[in-house]
Amino acid sequence: MGQSNVVLVIFSYGMSATRWKQMGILSKEKVIFEAYLNSGLAERVVWFTYHPDDPALVAEEQKAGRLHPGITVLPAPAWAGRGLGKLFYSVAGPWFQRDAFTQATAMINHQTSGCWTGLTARLLLGGRFVYRYGHSLWRRHLDRKQYARLAFSWPLDRLALACSDHALVCTESDYRATSGGPNVSHCPNFIELESTATAHDAPSQRPNRGVYVGRLMSFKNLFNLIEACAKRQLPLDLYGDGPLRGELEAHAAKVGAECRFLGVRPNHEVREALTQYRWFFLVSNYEAMPKALLEGMAAGCVCVAAPNYGCAEVIEDGVDGVLSTDWEADSIADAMARADGPQMDGMASRAMTKVRDQYSLERVLSLHRKALLGGDR
Repeated sequence: MGQSNVVLVIFSYGMSATRWKQMGILSKEKVIFEAYLNSGLAERVVWFTYHPDDPALVAEEQKAGRLHPGITVLPAPAWAGRGLGKLFYSVAGPWFQRDAFTQATAMINHQTSGCWTGLTARLLLGGRFVYRYGHSLWRRHLDRKQYARLAFSWPLDRLALACSDHALVCTESDYRATSGGPNVSHCPNFIELESTATAHDAPSQRPNRGVYVGRLMSFKNLFNLIEACAKRQLPLDLYGDGPLRGELEAHAAKVGAECRFLGVRPNHEVREALTQYRWFFLVSNYEAMPKALLEGMAAGCVCVAAPNYGCAEVIEDGVDGVLSTDWEADSIADAMARADGPQMDGMASRAMTKVRDQYSLERVLSLHRKALLGGDR
């Protein structure tokens, strides 16, 4: 590889490094891009984001030694993060930032939402575009019966698959739904095992307490999770924040659940804390490739998940975790009962092995290298 390789990363629609920092996930999301630099895949990584303060934030993180110096961020206009300005910038941004786009060896989008920025850049300016097919917009719209949005997201997905130079498809089910071929790869999410805290105790030796990590949003099905924990008299800690926090706190009090709402914490702190919990929960109505679940498995927790397509691809029911039969509180409680016994330690051990073998950073980085540089480079 020559020393001129530059990878331009297109953030999700409306997303920014500032927002990642506020959500406590900057330390997690930056990992793959720092791996590009540390492995020699790229000499520079350039971020296309939507917040005017991102250059200052990146400089601050680099000065503190928390971000690789090879990462730069394109300055977004003040209007790029709101309303119609955000939409306009997602389409016209490559023209405004055309010097950076034309100098890039390859472009890659972070999520399906906003991938049209890469398609626009490829059409207007040329260059290699890798479509990272992460969270499936069309599947989410189908699950929610949002048919007007589905009429946009399904053609967008097909267009991105057809027009990209390579596609990295996150879930196996979405991969099977593509036409396949040498320019489409199944590339799941990953866990940075070196920075993941080591689980010293088997789950049966840990305090009988559950944990959830993520946004407090309606599709996360947290009302039913809290009710299920109340039925099992299981204390539950929730890391994260969102618009439903007040309602969830009231619901926990109503059903007699012992819940602690711990807010947004740095990802490294959460990873360390996970090794102290017996149970990890992710019972969302839908998920694509849930990284939080992989982290729970890597921490040696007994993982209980809902049968959405993302979780069902990761967990083999009764082998390395448990899937509820549906999304109701009784089903979640029943799944907990099925896992609660001498078999829990074996399930947790098999989950840790699966994450190490199938979801390592090294494996995913090799797939990114092939997609971004082409051929066997």
